[in-house]
Amino acid sequence: MDRDIPARTPSAYMNLRVLEVLAAFGCLALFVVLLVTLPDLVEETMKGFAYIIALIVFIAALSTAGLLIDKKVA
Repeated sequence: MDRDIPARTPSAYMNLRVLEVLAAFGCLALFVVLLVTLPDLVEETMKGFAYIIALIVFIAALSTAGLLIDKKVA
């Protein structure tokens, strides 16, 4: 029987949900560490900017992890 769609082969990667949850927890841990450490590293007048940087790094890390997981699965 000729098939256009190949038979499903077992995945050699981890379960997709497990990868996503691990990436989310890792990024959340990174966010908490940045929230604690960045304001102490910058001068007093730039503390608000440090929180914005922490948020931007968190969003970038989570987006990058999602893209890498998506490429690995596809």
